[in-house]
Amino acid sequence: MKLPSLLSLWAETMAVFRRFPLQVLVTLIAVAVCILKIENPSLTYLDKLLACCNFSLTLLLAADLFAETHLWSEAKKWGLRIIVLVFCGLLYAVLDPNLYEADLFRILLLGFPFHLLVSFAPFIGRGTVTGFWVYNERLFLQIVTAGIFSFVLTIGLYIAFASTEALFDLKSSGHVYGYIVSVTMVGFMTIFFLSGIPKDFRQLDEVPQEYPKWLKIFTQYVLIPLLSVYLLILLVYEAKILIAWQLPKGYVSMLILGYAVAGILSLLLVYPIRNREGNGWMSIFSRFFYVMMVPLVALLLLAVWKRVSIYGITEARYVLILLALWLTIITVYSLFSKKQNIRLIPISLCILALLAVYGPQSAFSVSKYSQTKRLGRMMKQQTDFAKKEKAEIIKYLVTYHGILALQDFTDRDLKPLQERYEQRIGKVENEYAVRLLQVDTAMVILNVPKYVDKKALDRDVAVSAGEMIDVKGFDYYRPLPDYTGEEQFDMAGHHIKIVRVGDTKVKISIDDEVKLIDVASSLSKVTADFKAGKLKLLEDSQTVYKLPGNVNDITFETSKVAGVFRLTYVFVNDGNEPSTRRFDGCFLLRSKTTK
Repeated sequence: MKLPSLLSLWAETMAVFRRFPLQVLVTLIAVAVCILKIENPSLTYLDKLLACCNFSLTLLLAADLFAETHLWSEAKKWGLRIIVLVFCGLLYAVLDPNLYEADLFRILLLGFPFHLLVSFAPFIGRGTVTGFWVYNERLFLQIVTAGIFSFVLTIGLYIAFASTEALFDLKSSGHVYGYIVSVTMVGFMTIFFLSGIPKDFRQLDEVPQEYPKWLKIFTQYVLIPLLSVYLLILLVYEAKILIAWQLPKGYVSMLILGYAVAGILSLLLVYPIRNREGNGWMSIFSRFFYVMMVPLVALLLLAVWKRVSIYGITEARYVLILLALWLTIITVYSLFSKKQNIRLIPISLCILALLAVYGPQSAFSVSKYSQTKRLGRMMKQQTDFAKKEKAEIIKYLVTYHGILALQDFTDRDLKPLQERYEQRIGKVENEYAVRLLQVDTAMVILNVPKYVDKKALDRDVAVSAGEMIDVKGFDYYRPLPDYTGEEQFDMAGHHIKIVRVGDTKVKISIDDEVKLIDVASSLSKVTADFKAGKLKLLEDSQTVYKLPGNVNDITFETSKVAGVFRLTYVFVNDGNEPSTRRFDGCFLLRSKTTK
């Protein structure tokens, strides 16, 4: 076997760039965004930019493949590309997942149909079912190959870099390993995948029915037998429900959907050879899969109805309902249609997913309407269940749709609060705290007390220093960063960096001097006092205890700065659960040069 030379690899890369120039450009931008995000985790707009890069890549690929198969001119092709880029630019402007969680869910919903579009875009208005299957088989194998190659390349570069550090006593930022993943798993993998996309789509319709032997063995002797055992378990569970005459458990819906997705994927994999001699097991599975889906679909619809009737519709339940209806349609179609067109599966799923994104029928409009109606009913009730649900619904509406979603429940104009929230988010260090403050504000306005779950109190306890922090004798106050990031700032001419290290340590770097703060003993004191019953509740609180006085500040000093680290919050449990060491705190600093 002749190994490819660097020249041939470069030629292949340039061929991909000539065929998919914008896709390669978007991939390079995505790599740069990943690297920037590693360097600056607090830049939240990069998350949205990365999502829009994904949208651009899939939509541009689908557009180019559609244009190629319909023999469009270069001018028309570039016109379609510009439309796609403008559309993705509008999505970037409209979506803001940092403000509301609904937009984060919307990004996930958009990504799914955009990827599906690539699977059938070249066959819109043309082609055969055989060509469609061969095209998707090649895409599938190309993705698997690209994933394996990229993973091996990543591990190899990891080992090479680690060896270089060890042999030559080099010191570098741990971010380098993140850079490697960005280049290999985002850049290399995408470009490698693009290089294997079929070019002559008309020839695909004439490709002989050559089926990968390993895929046949995997499907016939591993996947289908496993699915058969899984089906038997679900049918026995359904029989148990009928005999006991009780409603199904909520999570059974996910099990049925998992079986349905795996089963449909298996049918698609064996589609060309399902009726060949020697494939009896495949033939039986293909004929009876949708017949056996009938009782499972009925069970799925019953499980969905049970959850929705009690808790209403949310975005997640809307998707569950949508998938249940889609599965019902596909099952009925497959049982009664003589013409089995497998293209209907991705096309119908793509259309339904797009309908769920925007409009009055979307997951977000329906969920908002459902939960506001539930809140209206719960506001008239004073049962323990109603108290809990009122708090949960308010939290959901504010975090997903904004405080304006509650305007119908108060005479106060909530628009200024919404605008103030939108101005603060993204400009503060602790966005989560701002979101919680918005929820607390909404509950005060609606006169809904916080719900205290007594069962949770038996397990989880918060210990706080209170809202006021004495900063006497110090010039600067700096809170700890969250567990996913770090803080860098300048103070009186000194560059300071704060990083969490493990579960009980914090590292503060002041110019070239580094101090490691270990709070393990302080955390142990808090836990011991709680178990001994020595902690007292904060005033006007039923859930938060006061930090004990025997927890002292941890002092430290460098040649230029003196300071202390002070615990402000500790999360402990009563010993019935595995021990956790979550804490928060702040640094109080004083520059020696200004003393």
